[in-house]
Amino acid sequence: MRKQTFSVEIEANPNDLLQMKHYLNKWKPDFVSISNLSRYSYEEMVQCARYIQTDLNIPVVIHLTGLTHTKEQIKKAFNQLVNLNIHNLLLVRGNIHHNMHIKDDFKYASDLIKYVNQLDEDSRINIIAGCYPDTHSLAESLSEDVKYLKKKVNTGVDSLVSLMCFDNDRVYKFLEKTREYNINIPIRVGIMPITDTYKKHYLEHNEVKMPNFFDTTEDLLNDGIKFAVNQINDLYKHNVNGIHLYTHNDWMVTDRVFEQIKQNL
Repeated sequence: MRKQTFSVEIEANPNDLLQMKHYLNKWKPDFVSISNLSRYSYEEMVQCARYIQTDLNIPVVIHLTGLTHTKEQIKKAFNQLVNLNIHNLLLVRGNIHHNMHIKDDFKYASDLIKYVNQLDEDSRINIIAGCYPDTHSLAESLSEDVKYLKKKVNTGVDSLVSLMCFDNDRVYKFLEKTREYNINIPIRVGIMPITDTYKKHYLEHNEVKMPNFFDTTEDLLNDGIKFAVNQINDLYKHNVNGIHLYTHNDWMVTDRVFEQIKQNL
C-alpha cells in the first residue's frame, strides 16, 4: 500500500463489471469500497465485491449501516463476508431517507462497531468508520464533534474515511483537532467531483456545504473536475494519509481526475 493511499468508492451495479475491470486495473487503487445505496441489493454488493477482490485482486471494503440492520442481519453478513475472505468493513450509522424502515438495534455507529468487535473474536476484521470535516449536523461545534469521534474510535476503529468536504482549510482544521484529541489512526479524506446536478441534489440531501463555484460556473463538468483535481493535489502536498474518491460509478469523470493526480500517487 502507498504511503499516501488512493482509494475509490463505487456502487454495486453488476452491469458495470466491464467498466470496473478496465478502470480499476488502470487506477490500481489501494482498496475499493462498495456503498450500500438502496437501489442495489446486498447480494449485488457481495457479487461485485467477490469479483473485484478475487478476479481483480484489489482489496474490498463493504459498507454496513446500523439504522437499517438488526443484530441478526449484521451477524449473518459478518459470517458470510469472513467466509468470502472479505475482512474490511465500513461501519456507519447511515442516513435517513424517505420511506426507510429504521431498525432499533443500532442507534449510533459506535453501537454497530461495538457489536462487530464482539463478533470478531479472532480479530479478523479491519473496521473503518466515518468522520466529518464539515462537522456532523448533530454536533454543536467542531470540538464537540471530534470529542464524540474520539469515543467512537475508542470502541475499536482501525481507520477513518471522511465525508466529502470542499474546503481544504476546514479539512486541515479538522485534522489538527483530531490530533489534539489523540486520534492517531489513518484518516483518508473523501472527495467527490461535482460535475452534474444529480450530485448537487445528493450533497443537499446529506447537508454537505458546497463550494461557491457551483453557482457561478457555466461549465459544470470541466470546472467540477478542475476543482477536484486542485483540491486533491493540495491535500497530497499537505501529507494527508490518503484520498478516497467518491465516484458514483461515473467512470469517465473519475478517470479524468485520475489522469491529473496520478503524478502524486
